[in-house]
Amino acid sequence: MECTDGAEVSVDRINDWLGAWRLNQSHAQDRDRGEARRIWARVAFAALDGAEQAGYPMRNADADRFHLRALLIVDLAPDDDPLWSPDQLASDVLEALPLGLEQARAWVTDWRMRPRHEILALRTCKNLLGPMESIADRLAIGPVRTQIDRWLDLRAHLP
Repeated sequence: MECTDGAEVSVDRINDWLGAWRLNQSHAQDRDRGEARRIWARVAFAALDGAEQAGYPMRNADADRFHLRALLIVDLAPDDDPLWSPDQLASDVLEALPLGLEQARAWVTDWRMRPRHEILALRTCKNLLGPMESIADRLAIGPVRTQIDRWLDLRAHLP
């Protein structure tokens, strides 16, 4: 049956892509699959790209990607591919954050009084930074690690 409601079709498409993401993510998380997990992760990332194109929020897709990348960095160790580099992941996380560190620090002091969109921005920061907890000690000493360390200090206070 053809659906004339564009929003409903879009939700169906998003859910189809997210189903593909979850299936391939589960294979990527399966420790019995060894190095093949990286291939499964790439397929999972392609499914997330499809979900984003169908309307899945980028902040959610980024958080999903970052969590899976961090897991594989921890489990399989980095290799020559930048996708599996802790430093590249940290840079990608910093780039995806919707706020600067100083703005987040200012907003977090009274976050309960903030407008909904500002609370969402703070929450997005917290979600995107989650994977950094598991790989921060693997980052090279330098400006990226310093920024991540500062963000992780603030993360516990984010909503």
